[in-house]
Amino acid sequence: PFELFVKFLIEFFGKNIEYDPDSISDIPLKKFKKLSYQIDAVNQGYELLLKYNGFFLADVVGTGKTVMAALLAKKFIINNGPKTRILVIYPPALVKNWTTTFKDFKIQDYCDFITNGSLDKIIDGKFNNEKERYDLILVDEAHKFRNHKSQQFENLQIICKSGREYIGNVEGYEKKVVLISATPLNNKPDDIYYLISLFQDIRNSNLFITNLQKYFYPHTIRYK
Repeated sequence: PFELFVKFLIEFFGKNIEYDPDSISDIPLKKFKKLSYQIDAVNQGYELLLKYNGFFLADVVGTGKTVMAALLAKKFIINNGPKTRILVIYPPALVKNWTTTFKDFKIQDYCDFITNGSLDKIIDGKFNNEKERYDLILVDEAHKFRNHKSQQFENLQIICKSGREYIGNVEGYEKKVVLISATPLNNKPDDIYYLISLFQDIRNSNLFITNLQKYFYPHTIRYK
């Protein structure tokens, strides 16, 4: 029975169960605690990232989402290679939180940091890199982009869907997108629908529901 149980874990969770939290050397222990639930989230999130090109890092306030994002980014850099470029998008008030954490994890040289209201600079080519140069996009407070009619959402969608100029060891032309929020479903079903569209083709996704437009339509009508 025990061997069957282990086989089930391997089949269901894949490589996620191979990560031993006690073997982690990536966490600066002088400033951060080594928490197993964060490691589990990073492992599962990384698998989702490879499989679906994106996922929601959605956890309650105070659980260390910034630390989890830093661990995930470091894992992605190690696997993709030294030419990896990461774009971190955040509200202006959280600039120190992000830049300091990524510096503590010694991955700041792979990253560009920009506020969520300045994405037009990337679209216009006035930022550090062209939009195609980025492999991984981290979007903090992702629910702020829930209005699909806003210029902010349009800019983010252009960046996320622009493809990767340089493909490293992580295969795939598409960018990888992590949407970080304590409230991904802020008000209505459309909030989730349009955020998913940042890393999936809504009419032909590789999720277990392939036509997201058809799936969300009755929920949207019922909500209205």
